[in-house]
Amino acid sequence: NEYKSYLSYSETMVEIKEITSDEVMIETESKDSRNVNNNNMYQKCKENLSPNQLSQVEELLQGMQRDINCLHDGTRFTKKKALDRIKAQISARHDQEVLTALFASLCKPLLTLFSDSVERCREASVVMVTDMTSRISDISPYLPYIVPICVMRLGQKDIVEPSEEIRQLLLELLVQLLSLCPTDVPLFCHDIMIILARTITDPFPEVKKLSCTCLINLAKLAPRHFYTQANSLMAPLLHSISHQHQKVRAMVVRAIGALLNHGDNKMIEDVISHLAQRTFDPCPPVREAVYEVVGGWMCTLMDRYSYFHRLLPLILTGIQDDVPEISQKSRDLLDAAGKLWEEENEQDIKDEVDFEQEFAGYYGALEVETRPRIGCRILVRRHLGKILPGLLNDLNTWVDETRLKSAKLLYSLLLFSEEQSTQHLEKVMYSLYKASLSSVLVSDIDRCAQALAQFIEPKLWKEFVITALQGSSTGEVKSRVGVSPQLCTSCLRVLSSLITGSLPEKLSPEITHEILDTICKPEVNESSHSPLYIELSAVVKSVLNIHGSTISEYSCSLLFLLLRLCSVSTGDELIANETLIVQLGELQGKDLMELYAEHAPTLVEKLKGVHKNWTRHSPDHNLFGEFLLRSGPTVSTIMPDVYGIFKDCTSKEKDPELRMSMFTLLGRLLREAPTTSDAAKGFSLYSVEVIREVILPNLEWRAGRTAGMVRCAAVSALWALLKSELLSLAQLKQVKEELMPQLVANLDDDDCGTRLVSCHCLNFVLLLGGQECFDPDSLHKIYLELLKRLDDSSDELRVAVTKTFITFFSLIPEDYDRELYKAHLQALYRGLLIHLDDPNAAIQEGIYNVLVEGGKIHPAYLCDHIDNVRHKHRSSLFCDKLLALFRK
Repeated sequence: NEYKSYLSYSETMVEIKEITSDEVMIETESKDSRNVNNNNMYQKCKENLSPNQLSQVEELLQGMQRDINCLHDGTRFTKKKALDRIKAQISARHDQEVLTALFASLCKPLLTLFSDSVERCREASVVMVTDMTSRISDISPYLPYIVPICVMRLGQKDIVEPSEEIRQLLLELLVQLLSLCPTDVPLFCHDIMIILARTITDPFPEVKKLSCTCLINLAKLAPRHFYTQANSLMAPLLHSISHQHQKVRAMVVRAIGALLNHGDNKMIEDVISHLAQRTFDPCPPVREAVYEVVGGWMCTLMDRYSYFHRLLPLILTGIQDDVPEISQKSRDLLDAAGKLWEEENEQDIKDEVDFEQEFAGYYGALEVETRPRIGCRILVRRHLGKILPGLLNDLNTWVDETRLKSAKLLYSLLLFSEEQSTQHLEKVMYSLYKASLSSVLVSDIDRCAQALAQFIEPKLWKEFVITALQGSSTGEVKSRVGVSPQLCTSCLRVLSSLITGSLPEKLSPEITHEILDTICKPEVNESSHSPLYIELSAVVKSVLNIHGSTISEYSCSLLFLLLRLCSVSTGDELIANETLIVQLGELQGKDLMELYAEHAPTLVEKLKGVHKNWTRHSPDHNLFGEFLLRSGPTVSTIMPDVYGIFKDCTSKEKDPELRMSMFTLLGRLLREAPTTSDAAKGFSLYSVEVIREVILPNLEWRAGRTAGMVRCAAVSALWALLKSELLSLAQLKQVKEELMPQLVANLDDDDCGTRLVSCHCLNFVLLLGGQECFDPDSLHKIYLELLKRLDDSSDELRVAVTKTFITFFSLIPEDYDRELYKAHLQALYRGLLIHLDDPNAAIQEGIYNVLVEGGKIHPAYLCDHIDNVRHKHRSSLFCDKLLALFRK
């Protein structure tokens, strides 16, 4: 492995030849002898010395001569001791001329030790050379010796110097030499770049950082020589730009900046992608370095006009950085580039500067302090067409970080391009639709849409939004909204932001009405995709905030839309929609009940034609229920139509799920009706029809669990009607003959809930009808089924049956023929006495109360039955109480 470097300096030629891996021999050849150069340098130094200084130098050299000789031939230990003694001598305070003379004699021996096998010797020699070169007046004569040996130790293909710390010291020496001898740097530019090509990829981070520092200094000191060889350093730098240490990455970025500033700037095409990746760096100093380099290029790079479309995206990304200091610095750098561009193109933009429009109000709405200067805006406008295609492609990639950064960059572009983005409006909006499908980008997409609305006329973006929502195709961008609720949701999200960002004076009522026409269409708002409802609510809120006082003609459509949203929302979303309904009424000077009363006939008329085709999940079905529950007394004014809808939707032919839903709605309405006198009156007028036409047909037994659930829902609605006291005695007489058999039959239903509610209904009907409706013969048809229910598996139902029996016995008239109906009394007493000994104390107590009431009919007959069964009971307590009560 032989390396030769020939340098011409002061008529001296130095040949560096590696003899072994442990030793380097320096051979100096001249016309006279190998020591001529050394003696010449020393002689020159002596000429500048005073007699006292000369005497001091000779004394020092004489005292160090043996140590100098030991550096060549001594053992490891001897070399170490010699170096320590020499270091002690030169570390003392000496005049600069004295040190210069000493270094002339010590230079070559110390440089020889740079390749010594002992690490401590190598380290000590490098430290001493670094120290002495920083303290002497002129080190130019020694550069032909120092630089080649550094090349030998650092510039080989493989690592020659194994110690990381010594490699660091050697680079520190090189950095120092560059600062001390700036005029001599061009002579050694090639050798230093050979070193840097190796050390930039060094495994040791400190060596990498020093290499980048050295490169930056070299580029500034020898730009002409550096330019011709700069390409060789780009590959090592790009290899190190993703190093794990943030300080290394930052230094590499700055080194790349210097390399392109003083090298071949055509390499910028290869570098931009790597710098773009560094804008995602988690460490702010690295990102700051990127933006500083790019900002510098925009002002100083040769032929920078050809690369503005590459540089602008990076610096605009910096403006949106999360760190305020970095964002402000990026803004200042771009401002400086814009100012320079204005100065260079002053005549071309004179008219535009003189007649510039004022947009201060727009920027205030976007929470931007000041409008960008005109030079920056023109730069962005002229290169917008080159930047947007790639940016919009990145906006819809699958990597969230890339999409987020792209959304921030798009906002900056729209902010700087202002109204010039109109020519790209269709593509931008379609990309916003797709990007807003991601929850990660929602806030940034909202900002982009608001920026668009600030600078572009609403009549332009309105057409694209409406076309997208309707699912048609225009131009080269085809909307798939017609078959994609997700994309429709994203369109509404963008529309909401556009309305919010628009200036009220530009968003005319006509445009607002077109938007309302679109969102109120069934194909837009009738969907099972729940996020769509949130965005619809946001659009309505935006419209009401801007043009709420001019939309009275759309009041009905908006009310129905908000009611539909209320029917499918919960929690905060429900509260927000209710607030919008209140706001809609206030904008027209009406309270809620007045608003409902005004639009109730329209709603019913709209639903009458389509309710026969409803299913459980039909949007109009949910709208119907939500309106009835919220309209209060307004229901009474449309009761005939409401009854007709209930009748049709609960017929036997309808879907069971729909019927159950309708009965649930009917039950809620009937329970809430007593709170409003008008509603109670309206329902009371239709109680007979509701029972006869709506409830009773659904109480009939049919096989299957679904049919059982329908019966349970129907009997629950009946219980709500009865409990709300909406059925009068006269109305009960009209339906008693049809109602009673059905209630008694449902006491034997398979569903426990149906049996329990039927028992409650039966008890209420008996109380309501009294002896006026129920004679003994009709009562006798009931008790056998009630006795069966005392054996029911549900204790709750059994307790309810005891209460019904009390009502039953209270209806027995005083002229009841005990002898004629003795068999009925016998069946009643025997059946009840069996359960007087029930294990459940609550049942015992209930049966006792029943017998107290029933024993009044024929006390003696009851006592006889008690005597017959008393001895069979586990406890005779209740038997004794009854005997004591009826034998007084």
